[in-house]
Amino acid sequence: MRAKRPYIVLSFRTTVEAMAWEKHCEAEHIPGRLIPLPRELSAGCGLAWRMPPEDWQLWQSRIDPAAYDAAAVVATVLEGPSQGKRVLLRNTAPVWPEELPAFWGKHLPALAAVTSSGILKSAGQRIFVERFGAAPQLVVCGGGHVGASVVRLAKLLGLPVTALEDRPEFAEELRQAGADAVLCLPFAEGLAQIPGGQETYFVVVTRAHSCDIACLRSILQKPAAYVGMMGSRKRAALVHTQLAELGLPQERIDALHAPIGLSIGAKTAQEIALSILAEIVSVKNSRQQTEGFSPALLAALEQQTAPAVLATIVGRHGSTPREEGSKMLILPDGSAVGSVGGGIMEYRTQQLARELLEPGAAPCRLAAFTTEGASDAAAIA
Repeated sequence: MRAKRPYIVLSFRTTVEAMAWEKHCEAEHIPGRLIPLPRELSAGCGLAWRMPPEDWQLWQSRIDPAAYDAAAVVATVLEGPSQGKRVLLRNTAPVWPEELPAFWGKHLPALAAVTSSGILKSAGQRIFVERFGAAPQLVVCGGGHVGASVVRLAKLLGLPVTALEDRPEFAEELRQAGADAVLCLPFAEGLAQIPGGQETYFVVVTRAHSCDIACLRSILQKPAAYVGMMGSRKRAALVHTQLAELGLPQERIDALHAPIGLSIGAKTAQEIALSILAEIVSVKNSRQQTEGFSPALLAALEQQTAPAVLATIVGRHGSTPREEGSKMLILPDGSAVGSVGGGIMEYRTQQLARELLEPGAAPCRLAAFTTEGASDAAAIA
């Protein structure tokens, strides 16, 4: 019987996305091809990109992981003659705009020292600072019922997912579950092609103890925001011992979430997936950074050709439901992408957006909204 060749499949939500990817690969001379998939087997538009592992490695070699993994800061002037001016810093160095206005020079030392999001007072100027890292990336090792359930729930939460499985039939299940990329390779080989990062979350839910060890031996040598392994406390203790015998850093072993997930008495694959994603969301949201720009918001901004208004919460007090940095894009037709809290706050934000879309309106405005008439939250639009 002829052995099946390992492969990698990238699935697409829309035909436009698939065509754009095909054009990108042609421009970058990256081999591979679009393949049609039956609608009943497809999690998206019915198209996928298939490539051998060596081509995936070629594609990844053209990306500098550090460029996508560094902490970033976006600073916005809230008031005064420079209201609305912005600067982007990565690893404390300004990267946008290309020619930095002299205005920012006196504020750069304070901005470089920022460790959390909020309003910064620098040289008598109030500046809203958003600190955020790279986009979160979930890596799921294992294509059983739990692995597929984790992928489905992660996609509902808007997380990009790369999945690994060495058995083609189970790799196909992960693709059908909605994984953005599927690496059908031995686990050690697949993980060798994933650099990890400060916003990478690893979930190890393989079929066997030996596979778990192979995965963790590779993962614990990479940067990661989270590493979790499914198994009993007894097996987790055994894994700790074996990883230590392999010479892996003890602090990384101690940080391993095993058993994986929050303790909610989960019994089914779906409930276990819920406990895993709940723990990952808890870790992700405990970081002192804003949510940044969601994929949905970025897609809307990219598609928008007419003027629109971007509202951002820069301060909050009391029981407002959304954090600093939460964003809502208000389009000319009155529709919106994202949320700044719903209810009266969102209604007033949309009213202000309509004013800003009028000809001759100021390009930026700081506004305070409250249900009681006193300043309770602020948004810059």
